[in-house]
Amino acid sequence: MKEKIKRLYSKYKTDAFIFTNKTETFYLSGAQFDGFWILPVKDEIFIICPKMIENQVKEYFGTKDIHTYTGVSFAKSAAEILQNKKNENVTVDANYINAGDFFTLSDNLKSINMNLLRENGILNDLRMVKTAEEIENLKESCKIVSKVCDIIKSELKPGISELDIHYRIMELFAINKVKESFTPIVASGNNSANPHHASSNRKIGENDIVMIDLGCAYKGYCSDLTRTYFLGKINPKFAQIRDIVRKSHEAVISNIKAGLAFSWADKTARDIISSYGYQDKFIHTTGHGVGIEIHEMPSLSSNAEGVFLQNTAITVEPGIYLEGEFGVRIEDTIIVNENGCEVLTSAAY
Repeated sequence: MKEKIKRLYSKYKTDAFIFTNKTETFYLSGAQFDGFWILPVKDEIFIICPKMIENQVKEYFGTKDIHTYTGVSFAKSAAEILQNKKNENVTVDANYINAGDFFTLSDNLKSINMNLLRENGILNDLRMVKTAEEIENLKESCKIVSKVCDIIKSELKPGISELDIHYRIMELFAINKVKESFTPIVASGNNSANPHHASSNRKIGENDIVMIDLGCAYKGYCSDLTRTYFLGKINPKFAQIRDIVRKSHEAVISNIKAGLAFSWADKTARDIISSYGYQDKFIHTTGHGVGIEIHEMPSLSSNAEGVFLQNTAITVEPGIYLEGEFGVRIEDTIIVNENGCEVLTSAAY
């Protein structure tokens, strides 16, 4: 944790940080329980927590070099810690602190003549490049979700509903002792034209299409996978759209590597879909970063700034959606490396 925080001080001109959200505290410390704040002040680190979890915090962090501070009001506790530190500025991530905590904290700091500064994505640059341990967790998460997806594929048949499939996914996650990283999406027939359809009681029909988007979290690290299946005799139009999406997906997977622009991925996928006249039917970005959150930096959009770095974890998920008819999306989670990428999800297409 100290090394990560040290790198933050080299980028941000501030006297202290306050991390209030479980996403931040988990990334910095690895603690999978929440209910505490992390307050680094130069070379010191304070954990602010209620009395209720003080023993848990001390057991996890130990007492050496990390100070535990208990109080009913986290904002007041932070001000009490900082009032004797002769600092001027404290920085928080506006993406993670809630409005009530922000204003309460700001008022408490003003009372000791300190300023509360807002930044966006303080930890983004660190989180975008995965460590060896993070990659192993992502691989296991992707292995589990791929296995679950293949089981679901084998069980698809006419007469079962989207919700039947939805709850079967949840059951299989429970069997594998993981939680979902987001609510599974099961969309059949014309429902598949809605990228984020909420699973319904619609039953799968003969010669039907089923799009399934699912992910789990292993040791706090998320996987993300989408497959679109066709039951029975494949409609020629279904097959044509599926082949276009597959070409778009493969073009990115086959050519991506560290050093290419984030926007390159979106342009590559979109150019292929546009060449077949479906540019207006690809209605979301080509993918996103993935890690301890299902959506992280970078965004694979047309206007995204920056380049892929070694060990960046992302999804690649082009799609075509024909309103009132059907949609097709193919998605894999990958790790970008110097010479290409490693595809972590392996469910059958």
